[in-house]
Amino acid sequence: MPLLRMGTRFVASQVSPVRFFGPSVSLIGLLALGYMLFTGKINLSSFDLGTLANQLGSSDDPTTAITPVRLDRSAPRPEDRIRIATFNIQVFGEKKSSDPNVMQALAAIVASFDMVAIQEVRSPQSMPVARLVDLINRRGGRYEATVSEPVGRTSQKAQYAFVWDTTRMRLIPGSSYVVRDDADRMHREPMVASFETRAPAAQGRAPFRFTAINAHTDPDEVSTRATTSELNVLDDVFVRVREYEYNSNGEEDVILMGDLNVNTAGLGELAQIPGVFSIAGDIPTNTAGTKTYDHILIDRNTTAEFTGRFGVIDFVRDFGLTPEQAVLVSDHRPVWAEFSVYEIPAFTNVAQQGQPVR
Repeated sequence: MPLLRMGTRFVASQVSPVRFFGPSVSLIGLLALGYMLFTGKINLSSFDLGTLANQLGSSDDPTTAITPVRLDRSAPRPEDRIRIATFNIQVFGEKKSSDPNVMQALAAIVASFDMVAIQEVRSPQSMPVARLVDLINRRGGRYEATVSEPVGRTSQKAQYAFVWDTTRMRLIPGSSYVVRDDADRMHREPMVASFETRAPAAQGRAPFRFTAINAHTDPDEVSTRATTSELNVLDDVFVRVREYEYNSNGEEDVILMGDLNVNTAGLGELAQIPGVFSIAGDIPTNTAGTKTYDHILIDRNTTAEFTGRFGVIDFVRDFGLTPEQAVLVSDHRPVWAEFSVYEIPAFTNVAQQGQPVR
């Protein structure tokens, strides 16, 4: 049984009608919304959770015994590499986005990266993200954002966001959508978007293009029981998003990013997809430095663009916050990884063994 319905069988996707250019609203985002509503993308309700369990083998995690490392914020960003991050900004709503000290810290953190996948935005009008992008741009940045519709079963719905540096990357038009979940397999269905680097011209070298999956699991629904864990839905999402992107655009680079509420031992069937591993492994990602929740996962057999450089941000060490200030920013630390700005054939893969930045 196919896990993804193609063509007219797609259920209409949900994309926020708001796409931010600093503080303004983009008409392009509205047009893209209309296009997506007619075409749709991926229907999670058609996923068969048992199919992949018998098809996929196991892969060894190439990262062992590593520790958090520091991002050199004083060094200019290299032209031949990009840094992307995932960041759960705890309850990022009206109250937090109205705190100037917290927002200054968030702007400094997000502006350290070329693209950031954000979880736990709590405002149907997406104003926290608009304020964040506006603040970064008033400090000299040129960032944009795309925000999902609110998702979730309860009244406490949340949104996903992607924020990126427009001088370094671009969003592929019409590529943002939320995976539909009519069978209610996940509390918060993931958001998907595709990006391409704005790489310096180089003969015979194409810009790195990839599809990012932004995910936030429910901590109560990541049990190790194969029939209930949301991690055993996310493996289907990863495989079928990649299948769709490859069939539609020839794209095979998929990066799953987000707050998964498990360490690597709890990744379930995600860890059984051949080649897939968590770049930062079991480095603690909560602000207290005691638990691992957040991950960037790639298939090392296809995403050769990973340079082997990665890290986890420590608010106190890396941004000079006090422990009290750090807690106000979030209970999660950003996880980041570095990639080439150019496409690299998989057979020259350099991501077989990730190495932290020294």
